[in-house]
Amino acid sequence: MNAATTDGGFDLSIALERAPADGPPFRLDASFRSGPGITVLFGSSGAGKSTVIQAIVGALRPARGHIVVAGRTLFDHERRLHLPVRLRRVGIVFQDALLFPHLSVRDNVAFGLRGSDRGRRAGALLDHVGAGSLASRMPAELSGGERQRVALARALAAEPAALLLDEPFSALDAAAREGLGTLLLDLQRISGVPFLHVTHDIGEAVRLGHTLVVIDAGRIVQSGVPAEVTCRPTSAAAARAVGTENLFSGSVRRNYPQEGYSEVDLGGTLVDTGLLPLAEGSRVALALRAEDVLLASSPIAGTSARNVIAGRVDEVHERGAGIELRIVTPVPFRVIVTPAARRELGLERGSTVFLLVKANAFQRLV
Repeated sequence: MNAATTDGGFDLSIALERAPADGPPFRLDASFRSGPGITVLFGSSGAGKSTVIQAIVGALRPARGHIVVAGRTLFDHERRLHLPVRLRRVGIVFQDALLFPHLSVRDNVAFGLRGSDRGRRAGALLDHVGAGSLASRMPAELSGGERQRVALARALAAEPAALLLDEPFSALDAAAREGLGTLLLDLQRISGVPFLHVTHDIGEAVRLGHTLVVIDAGRIVQSGVPAEVTCRPTSAAAARAVGTENLFSGSVRRNYPQEGYSEVDLGGTLVDTGLLPLAEGSRVALALRAEDVLLASSPIAGTSARNVIAGRVDEVHERGAGIELRIVTPVPFRVIVTPAARRELGLERGSTVFLLVKANAFQRLV
């Protein structure tokens, strides 16, 4: 597969209204920009993710706004520009791979190719997505993960200017999702094509996204670097969408199999986690419950907690019967304590504290 040269990622500002036959009208008023790489559009079911996809591909025409993908304007209301679907050069992969049931795997991928060597090129693409051995099979003989690998190869065969992925992993098990996620990162890096990946799985969003765009009730409520968006939501809607748990995107620095733990760089803060089945240098998404972090006013030795991390209290908020703290380490952690603990430890903004976290409290997300 040849690397493509593209100009940026996605630049959207679109407004439209849909009136389903069996429900109230749905209004979409969404604007965001993202750079090259994988843009993840994250939100709950019914938030408007698929509507955005349909507008980009050309199946829906917005009432106003613009859509620019990889430097090409696909829609501009003021200029009365609305490119037809066939001219948009946008590939798409759905939750259901939608392979042609009467064609072999190789013929499915070769369908959109031209030239006498189309079979050879289709085989090369299948090799690239790890499905070369499936070339002669029929779609009915494939597992869900295998079908999605073939669907990715078929979408990339047309050399699109951008690739849209509408929850392609949601029906797969954890092992298949993990393998396809790694493949997606590799495909985007090699092709240079901007990807827009739609998901309602926050672990998948943090692991795969270069840019995270959060949508809620038809509006974009926050966008930016995944670690910043998930650790510091800027609105109640964003907080509802991503939750208040600690979510981190890091890389495996070193594994210690004999000792049973891995060292992970969260982006400036090194932590020990349970042993991860990942190669050193691999990206990993981790979650940590706010309730699983203990605080101390001074370093503590002789504890089973692998992590004793110095930090500074940055924010203090009352949350019902508890107190939520944002502690910078420099990576921010959210911690929940009782009012009594806050009083006894003197926890105020600017206070120096030490976080105690067991290695196995970090949960890997796939």
